[in-house]
Amino acid sequence: MKAGKTKMETNTEKTVEQINLIQKLAKIRAIADVVTKDKKGYNYTYADITSILAKITAGMKKYGVSLIPSVVPGTANVVQNVVSNTKFTKTGEAYENKTTEMLFTAEMVFKWVNDENTDDVIEVPWFVTGSMSDPAQAMGAGLTYTTRQFLTMYFQIAQSDTDPDNYRTKQKEAEDQEAKAVTAEIIKEVDKIVRLCLADFPDKKEDMMELCKKYCKDAKYTLIKEPNLASKLLEDVKKFMENIKGNN
Repeated sequence: MKAGKTKMETNTEKTVEQINLIQKLAKIRAIADVVTKDKKGYNYTYADITSILAKITAGMKKYGVSLIPSVVPGTANVVQNVVSNTKFTKTGEAYENKTTEMLFTAEMVFKWVNDENTDDVIEVPWFVTGSMSDPAQAMGAGLTYTTRQFLTMYFQIAQSDTDPDNYRTKQKEAEDQEAKAVTAEIIKEVDKIVRLCLADFPDKKEDMMELCKKYCKDAKYTLIKEPNLASKLLEDVKKFMENIKGNN
């Protein structure tokens, strides 16, 4: 024979059943509000989706609430997106670098359901977008990011920093490393010409230094980090040397 429910258990069940969906979501918000930012990205600290979901799903289980996300039929769309950026070779020559990504977009609906009364629902229209080299990855990344943003915004979870998509973070890091390497090679060429000028035409030292000062403080061109700036300096020091040689 099963033991009967305690008075406390009975009162707890009645409390859960008696409150409506809005009241249940308010209680879940109180739980989710304490999520801490424990993940780090490119110059950002943010709350990982697993931390957010752990808090929210605990509240959903406690108060009997379900969340049903769905893509609106007929709204999903995948298009090829070509992005062109100006980059520079190690010799300072500009060229157009094109990358191709698949852009996924769709309309969504996040539906909250009161488990004790399935007629008590709240539907929230939403939008999802994601961009990666593979359409399936674009959709997956978009849904993950969208879910996190929906939950943090719906429950008003305070985050001073926005979580950049991990793919974008890694992409930006790779681009920065490439730009740094290209800039270093261009500056090597600049340094060769400057040293040659100072060795062969010492009387032109001040003029050369004034030229370099246009691009960097105190003519310290080795501190230049932008490839386009380094490329322009290389072009000008080459012209400077050509003019000197032409007049001698």
